[in-house]
Amino acid sequence: MKLETAERRHFVVAMHTAGATYKQVAEAAISKFGLENLPVNWDERYVNKDVRAVVKAIYTDMKGHLLVHRMIQMERYETIIRSLWPRAMAGHLGATDRVLKAMKDENALLGIDAPQRHDIRVQQIDDRIERLMEVLASGRQGEAARALGAGAGSETDAIVEGTARYLPMA
Repeated sequence: MKLETAERRHFVVAMHTAGATYKQVAEAAISKFGLENLPVNWDERYVNKDVRAVVKAIYTDMKGHLLVHRMIQMERYETIIRSLWPRAMAGHLGATDRVLKAMKDENALLGIDAPQRHDIRVQQIDDRIERLMEVLASGRQGEAARALGAGAGSETDAIVEGTARYLPMA
């Protein structure tokens, strides 16, 4: 009699969660259930398939729960906004602040706000240019490469050329 898929997957996921490799799980399943009770071509690839199937099912279930929770939260925000709206429109600053806060939180819940972007690379280049300008302005051109630090190369050459155009001639 073939082993039930749910029972096999429960065993597979429990072992994998405990730290066993796919190969170790496959061998343990053969030992526990017998090769004849497992799917044809049972090996670590099949274990991987079982783990992925369980993870997908859990993820799908969680998405459903999150959707319900998000809908409940949205209704709460809307209730707060509706209850405070007349006072906010009448000019009560406290009510206006609370409405704006509820709207901001609702936007965050819905993912409406655009993500903030930070370009760290530009800041790093600016810092290198500043160090290079200090070295060049001090008359120690031989130290320019060291002032740039790690990352010297074609990018550094472009920075040096671009910076040189803005330096006063000695």
